[in-house]
Formats: sequence, C-alpha cells, structure tokens
Amino acid sequence: MADCKIVNENVKTAVTNIKTIAGKYKTAGETFETDFKAALADMEGDSKDALIDLFDKSYKTFVSDDQSGLPAMIKGVATLLEGNRSNFESVDSKIADSIRNGK
Repeated sequence: MADCKIVNENVKTAVTNIKTIAGKYKTAGETFETDFKAALADMEGDSKDALIDLFDKSYKTFVSDDQSGLPAMIKGVATLLEGNRSNFESVDSKIADSIRNGK
C-alpha cells in the first residue's frame, strides 16, 4: 500500500479556487458567444445561419454549460477533490476514535 497524506486546508483552498475558475470559464464562454454572435450580427445569408447553427450545436454547450460543458467538468474536479478530502478527514477521525476507544 502506498503512503497517503493530504493537507486538509490546502485541498479546501484548491477546491474553492477550482470552483472560482469554473465560474470564470463559464463567464469567458458566455463572452465568447456574445462576441462571436456580435461579429456575425451584420452578416446576411445562409453562411451566417450556418455559422450560428454550428456554434449553437457544437460549441455553446462545451464553452458555457454548467451541466455538461467545460465549466461542469472543472466543477467536477472540485467535487472529486472535496469528496476525497472529506473521506480522508472522516477516516482519520474514525481511526483516531478507534484508537482512543480501543475498538
């Protein structure tokens, strides 16, 4: 078995920072969409419609969606880290209680 150690406060800080980064990615994705569509605003024709359709079908969810896009993936990493941190904290406490209580 490998040695295992976490620094609880460092992981908590990382989780908070990663959640903040996820929010920044969401905002950046929304800005990207706004700027992209603004660039197309004065265009006319089928190619404009095709570009908007391409963006809406292939890029929009990835760049800004909180449920399945990049922001969600980044939040997922934060959730994973927090779950591991919480499990370590719980296991450490249970082991300490077992030692103290002889169980």
